Amino acid sequence: MTNNQEAVDTSVIQIEITAVEVPDYRLDFEMPAELVTDIYGRLRDGGYNYDKGQMTALLTKICLDEGMVRFDRDSIWGPKMMPGTTPGNFAEDAAFVFSAIVDATPIELFKEVDSIPIQRRNLEVSDDLVETEMHEQQLLFGTRNTHTGELAYGDEITCSATLTVDGKDAPEFALETCTIKVPKEGQPLTIGAFTCDEGAQVRGKNVPGTISISLTGSDNESAVLVLEVTSAERVTPCAIDEVLKQYGTPNETILKAQIKLSLQRNFDRENNTVMRNQLFQYLLENIDVPISKRIVDGQWKDLCKSELEKNPEQTELSDEAKKNLRENSETIAKRRVITECFQKMFNLNVNEEDIQQQIADIAESRRVRPEEVQEEFVSADRTNILGNMVMEKKIFERLQDKMVFTDI
Repeated sequence: MTNNQEAVDTSVIQIEITAVEVPDYRLDFEMPAELVTDIYGRLRDGGYNYDKGQMTALLTKICLDEGMVRFDRDSIWGPKMMPGTTPGNFAEDAAFVFSAIVDATPIELFKEVDSIPIQRRNLEVSDDLVETEMHEQQLLFGTRNTHTGELAYGDEITCSATLTVDGKDAPEFALETCTIKVPKEGQPLTIGAFTCDEGAQVRGKNVPGTISISLTGSDNESAVLVLEVTSAERVTPCAIDEVLKQYGTPNETILKAQIKLSLQRNFDRENNTVMRNQLFQYLLENIDVPISKRIVDGQWKDLCKSELEKNPEQTELSDEAKKNLRENSETIAKRRVITECFQKMFNLNVNEEDIQQQIADIAESRRVRPEEVQEEFVSADRTNILGNMVMEKKIFERLQDKMVFTDI
């Protein structure tokens, strides 16, 4: 099969390449009947009895491979069947005809990126921070008792959580059950991957019951986080010796050194995340790369469908919601183009070791086991997001020599 296919003369395939809406091109294929017969005959002679569907798939692939060679441009999305046209259909002794569409993305635009402004925070972990974390560890392994009444730092509540943004039909997220630790002054309130600085709106509230937290985003967008608290526990810190026992650490001095190292890693990880976001925001705003409208349209339809699925009683999105989702789909598509262009330019790849390290990083930042993080992403069919995180990290590392850092 392989030798026969290598001997096939694909130069006789007729391919007409026509520019359509930027950055897309239409590719019209016609494989002559003689070549179709030749390929089919070689397969049969080699003992391969391909049916009509298998022959159609093979001929389509041969045409597309040859078409991309002649197209000779970088493509992010790759060739797809041309919408509104008849797909190829194999018939012995007949020409094989179909049309495809493909984008042309100019990777050379990305080679000109330079002088990227990045604000960088600096933090040296202090003894006070270490002592605070030591107390957090004592709470982690402390004793728990059912609590009703006012909430205080260290208490843990079990609740449902719903975040609703003003003007949007569906909530940003809705968790049926989650456990939240009441933070102290200066600590963020954390709900899964979501964080905010409104712990003061939780402390002092009476439970069980409803807690409504008012939020204001960086763009002055208002939102409400509603916690329906079903139960609470008051945590009594354990002795330091119990923490040492849990970690198998011989003494308090070594444990504090370990805590200091862990805190520094967490800060560096968070700082790198902030800087990566700055990088991609800069690239989104400053690289004028054409994005295929058909790709944006497809992602927009998917986003609209997802929003409607969140609320089965809703049959139509508002014009404002559609507009916002359209802007989101444009940003998502452009970010993917930027990522894949740099991936090709730097010849970057993601392997299983990279994925496991990303899982470990997330687990450490959340203070949970890596197995919990892996299960979260696998069960939600979001493992591709882990790969995207890894790739953006690698791009950030490769572009550091083009960044201008300002320490804040």
